Order: sequence, then C-alpha cells, then structure tokens
Amino acid sequence: MKLDSRSSVHLEWMFENQPDLVRQLNSQNKLAPHLEEKNQQALRRVEQLKREAGMSEDQAFEAASREILAPPDGPAMSDNPPVPVPWKEQEQIYSHLEKQ
Repeated sequence: MKLDSRSSVHLEWMFENQPDLVRQLNSQNKLAPHLEEKNQQALRRVEQLKREAGMSEDQAFEAASREILAPPDGPAMSDNPPVPVPWKEQEQIYSHLEKQ
C-alpha cells in the first residue's frame, strides 16, 4: 500500500490515539483496508462539503480530516491518554504496509 501525506493522516492519529487497535489491525493484515476505508469516507465528505458548503478542496479536506481522519478530541487529549506507538514500531508498521 502506497501511503501519501494525505492518506497517512489517520495512521499518524491512530499511533497516538488508538495504539492497541493499530497493532491489532496490523497483525491481522487489516490495517491497510481500514486506512483505505477511512480515506474513502474522508473523500466522500470532501465532495459533500465542496458541493453543499462551497468549500475549496483544501478547506474541505481540512474539515474532513478534523471530522474523520484526525479528530482533535481523540483519546490522546484525555486525562488518561494511551501510550503511543513507539517510533521504531511505527517504522515497522509503515514497512509492513508498504509490502501490501
């Protein structure tokens, strides 16, 4: 799976906010489909915002990112944040994804 900067937004958010889920999905080879589904949700939302709210592509993507890909009020911002995925493990997950 080729991850560009836009499609890696949710994965980076998951590293901080859903470390256990990212590990589980990765070990089951379900991370790539999960990321693709989130990306498709965001793209549908972008089109909706452009059509209904008259937003530009960049404005719509920023809004969709806040809503779907990287909500600012995720668990990492709570009083009891999860321990994020360490950098070395993140590299391994990226490597695993690129092989798919």
